[in-house]
Amino acid sequence: MEKVAILSHTDNNRRWTGGLHGARDILEYMPIIHLRRTWDAFLITTVVLGSAFIWMTRATPGGTVVAPPAAAATLPAPFTNHPAPDFTLTTIDGTRVRLSDLRGQVVLINIWATWCPPCRAEMPVIQAAYERFHSRGFTVLAVNQQEDATTIQAYLRENGLTFPALLDGAAEVGVAYQARALPSSFFVDRRGIIRAIYRGPMSRGVIDGTIEHLVAETP
Repeated sequence: MEKVAILSHTDNNRRWTGGLHGARDILEYMPIIHLRRTWDAFLITTVVLGSAFIWMTRATPGGTVVAPPAAAATLPAPFTNHPAPDFTLTTIDGTRVRLSDLRGQVVLINIWATWCPPCRAEMPVIQAAYERFHSRGFTVLAVNQQEDATTIQAYLRENGLTFPALLDGAAEVGVAYQARALPSSFFVDRRGIIRAIYRGPMSRGVIDGTIEHLVAETP
């Protein structure tokens, strides 16, 4: 039978009876209990922290991951209600476009590629919104990821797309805007503040509703 230490009280004096004999045995047994509890706590903490790290650094299934260039590390991450990270890119016809120069307009930054099926699916809806709201101060910056101008131009012409398409050959803007999956879309208001972020394709209702709200605001 396993020996158990039992504590009893007599005349306000404590004495130990049972399997552990005397104060010396007790003092030898207590550090073992303390060590075991410390080791259990360490193991639990390690498991929790390790699980959190794996979850936070997991790859998005089906997403497009590009290696971050060194320059992107200095740019702020995109968050709603924060200024949109500035950038300068060239359109397929050679015109340089800087995001901050568009202050005063509502801008949809759409990070995409011609080979991406969800991107292709939402392009006609973006084109319709561009035609509907352009006269009210809305524009689109379609930031293409790592494709050549000839490929992009052919796709735009074939699908009747007239909004500006920008070349992000090194994926610097894609990385700066944390576009782990395509498409990734960012609605920027007239003050240059990101007001909405969407990962994946957007419906007509989402696009039109967001733009309608932002163009109605005054800078």
